[in-house]
Amino acid sequence: MVFGFFEGGITLTLNKTNFAFGETAEGKLALKLKKDKNARELRVRIMAVKKVTQYGTNSRGGMSRSNQDQVLFQNAVTIDGQKLYSPPGVDYDFKIQIPQQSALPQEIGGNLGTALKAVQFLGGRSSQVKWFIEATLDIPGGVDISKKVQISVQ
Repeated sequence: MVFGFFEGGITLTLNKTNFAFGETAEGKLALKLKKDKNARELRVRIMAVKKVTQYGTNSRGGMSRSNQDQVLFQNAVTIDGQKLYSPPGVDYDFKIQIPQQSALPQEIGGNLGTALKAVQFLGGRSSQVKWFIEATLDIPGGVDISKKVQISVQ
């Protein structure tokens, strides 16, 4: 459970964690609140994320390195809309579609993506694409309450 300054949390349970492209992920999320929260929406999203390492020089002429997450794909589904969410919370069932492989950028799938991964691995720079399903209670002007689960998509 992830807490937004102990305001509450979300438990995210999936029917499974290994999926094929084009499959539908199903699960339940349990929203547990300690006090009333006025929120924009409760949503679930699927995303493909790649860690990107950037190299450069710093102000002293030395090498610098930074790691960033690059979102290659995401799709969100609204589970419940804008309203006052009250304790103790509610359980929600949800479904979200895993995209077809043909609808994704080449960095995620296809022969070119496979060849690129092999070259990066041989060069000592491997950057694997990771998939996540995340549930978020979007609180305007406050800290969102969210929970993210890593999945496997092949």
